[in-house]
Amino acid sequence: MAETRINLRHLLEDIRDSYSSPIEEAIITELIANSLDSGASEIRFFTNKEDVALCIIDNGSGMNNDEFVRYHDIAASAKTRGQGIGFAGVGIKLALLCAESIITETKRDSLVKATQWKLENNYHAPWNYIKPQGLVTTNSGTSVSIFFRGDTNLLNQDFIKDTILRHYYPILNKEFMSDILKYVYKNGVSFFINNQKIELPPIQGNQQSTTFIVQMGKKDKPIGIGFLSKCKDMLREEERGVAISTYGKIIKRGWDWIQISPLNPMQLTGIVEVPQLSKILTTNKADFLKDQTSLQIFYRYRKAIQEVLIKVLKDFGEISTEREKIDKDIDPLVKKEIEKVLHDMLPDFPELNPLFGRRQRADPVKGIIPDPYADKIGEMSKGVDIMTGTFGGDGIGEGIDVIEGDIEGEHIDPSKEKIEKGREHEGRRKRPGLMIGFEDNKEKEELGWLIDNTVWINKGHPAYRKSINSGSEIYHIVLSVAWVLSSYLEGGKSPQVFINRFLSYWGNRNEK
Repeated sequence: MAETRINLRHLLEDIRDSYSSPIEEAIITELIANSLDSGASEIRFFTNKEDVALCIIDNGSGMNNDEFVRYHDIAASAKTRGQGIGFAGVGIKLALLCAESIITETKRDSLVKATQWKLENNYHAPWNYIKPQGLVTTNSGTSVSIFFRGDTNLLNQDFIKDTILRHYYPILNKEFMSDILKYVYKNGVSFFINNQKIELPPIQGNQQSTTFIVQMGKKDKPIGIGFLSKCKDMLREEERGVAISTYGKIIKRGWDWIQISPLNPMQLTGIVEVPQLSKILTTNKADFLKDQTSLQIFYRYRKAIQEVLIKVLKDFGEISTEREKIDKDIDPLVKKEIEKVLHDMLPDFPELNPLFGRRQRADPVKGIIPDPYADKIGEMSKGVDIMTGTFGGDGIGEGIDVIEGDIEGEHIDPSKEKIEKGREHEGRRKRPGLMIGFEDNKEKEELGWLIDNTVWINKGHPAYRKSINSGSEIYHIVLSVAWVLSSYLEGGKSPQVFINRFLSYWGNRNEK
C-alpha cells in the first residue's frame, strides 16, 4: 500500500525561510503571539544555561484536550490562522529545528497535561504524554520548555529583552495600552525575564515628541494611536522611521510603507498602532496580504495614517518647503487624460480604488436603489460604488458597475428572483480624484511617490530634468504616474504589464 510521507524538516525550514528575522527572534515573537492570543496578562521567560534550556510560561486560557493534540500537528497547522496575531503554534514548531526536545504543559480548569516532543528525523516528530511538572501555577496557562542542542541566543537575557522591545513596543507603552490596546488586552500585559519586569526605556536625545489619534470615516471614528519623536542625533538604523503595529506587534518600520519623505528621516522615530489590521497579516507577521481585498483595506487605513502624520511632520518642520502647489503647471487636458486612463483601468485593477478621492461628475450611469414603495426588482449583492444624486443624499449608490470590496456595503442587482424592492435611478459616476504635484528632492532615487490621493513627481530626478530639456515632460509625468501606481497592485499582478497598458491607453487617447 502506497504511503504519502511529508518531509517535516523541509516544511519547517520553508516556514523558517519566510521570516526576515533570525530563527531565534522568530521563535520568541511567535511564542509571545500565541500567549497573547490565549488571553495571557503575564508572560515569563526563564533561562537555564546549565540545562541549555529556555522556558516561557503564561497565564492564558491554556488548551483543552483537542487543542493540545492539534498543537502537535505540524503539517495541519502550518497555515491555520489564530484568533488574534498567532498562527496555531508556529513558534514552537520552529523551535523543533534547533531543539533536542520540547516539553509543553497546559492547564485549563481540571485538565492538566504535559508532553515531550522532538524532531526525530526528516519524517517523524514523535510526542508522548509525560507527568506534568507543575510549572503552570495559575488557574490556567501554558508552559513551553525548549532544550537546545548547543549554545543559542535564546539563553541571552539581553537578546530576549531587545527582541521583545523591537517587536512588542506598543504593549509596553502605557499610552497605547490605556488608549486603544486596552480593548484588545483588557487585563494588560507584562513581560518578565528571570522574574525581572521589562520596562520601556526612554528615547535618548529626545528633542520633540507628540502623540496623535488616527481617525477614519465621515464620523472621524478613532481607529489607531501613534507617536512621533524627533531626536537631536541620528538614530540607530532599526529605530528610524515610523513603524506600523497591530495588536501590539510591530509589522514593519521605515518611510517606504507610509510613502512620506521628511527632511531628516534618520532623526525621526515613531509607531502607529491599528488593531483592525491584524485580519490582513501574513503568516510570518512581517507584512500585510497582497490580495485585492486586503490591499483595499490596507490602503484605506494607510491613507488615514498619512493624513495625520503629514500634519505632525509639518509641525515638526519636516515637510519640504520646496513642495509645489498641487496641479501647478499641469495642463488641465493632460491631467484629464491621465484621469480618464485611470478610470478605464480601474475595473481590471480595483485594488487601486481606495488610493483616490472622487470627482463629483463624470459618465452618466443607471442603477437600482432601495425603495420600500416600489415593486420587487432584484436581490442583494455585496459591494457598492459611488455615483452622484443617489437615494439618501450621501453620495453612495447601489448597483452601478459594482467592484466588489470597493466600499463596504450592499447593492441591489436585477435578477429573476425578485426579492428586494427598488427602483431605477440615473446619476453620474464619480471619477477617481487623482491629484498631481511636484517636489524637488535630489536625495531620492524614485521618479515619484503617492501621498494621500496625490502623486508627487520628483523634479530632482535626473530623468525629469532631461525631459524638460528634450521637451518630453508630459511623457515623463505620465510614465511617473504609472510607475508610482504600479507598486500598489495586488500580489501576482505584473507592474510591467500595468505600466505598458497605462501608456498604451494614454497613447491611444492622444491619437484620437
